[in-house]
Amino acid sequence: MRPVSEIIVHCTATPEGRPVTVAEIDHWHHARGWSGIGYHRVIGLNGERWVGRPLEKIGAHCEGHNTGTIGVVYVGGLAKDGRTPKDTRNDAQKEALLAELVDLRDRFDIKKVSGHREYAAKACPSFDASAEYDHLFEGRSKGFVPAIDHVLKRGDFGPDVVVWCGKLNAWRETMRMKAPLIPREDFDHDVEMATIEFQRQRRIVADGKVGPQTRGEMKLALAYKPPFRALG
Repeated sequence: MRPVSEIIVHCTATPEGRPVTVAEIDHWHHARGWSGIGYHRVIGLNGERWVGRPLEKIGAHCEGHNTGTIGVVYVGGLAKDGRTPKDTRNDAQKEALLAELVDLRDRFDIKKVSGHREYAAKACPSFDASAEYDHLFEGRSKGFVPAIDHVLKRGDFGPDVVVWCGKLNAWRETMRMKAPLIPREDFDHDVEMATIEFQRQRRIVADGKVGPQTRGEMKLALAYKPPFRALG
């Protein structure tokens, strides 16, 4: 199991009372270029506690904070008009979400629970998760520092860029591509375009940035394995 220290709570941003399945969320996230469902746990309308992405795999649920976190989502989060943020959790969902948080806390010694809106300009999960659940983590969050994803991008400079260039070249060799990338410390236009080329080949978000998903795909690619899929 990878090291985890925080749970981030989300909503599916769907109208109150509308059923949503794990397979449906997986389809949404595939359409965004992700490796399938980005959440690790899903709380259904009737209090179901469904399994999403495997816990041991880094999620795709909170930009910049996927490393070291677990994503838990409840179905709902919008009023019936489909636009207005609303805490739509019913009693069954509240009970199930509470049980899920406590279970994850005790299994992995989680230090903190947060809402997605604490890390993004969004209403998600349409309620204050920290205010509601912090008492469950009392004594565990003292001095807590959120995990931040290490991302390489255009303009970065240093030995990490050299290492990434080396991996790009190794991958290009496995694909029998010509004109290897000249190793460099500057993440310039050429490195960005080579990264986009790799991402397109692996059918993930082609943004030219090297984050957890791109690094994971490179590891699989160099091992001659197919792209990762959250639900197998």
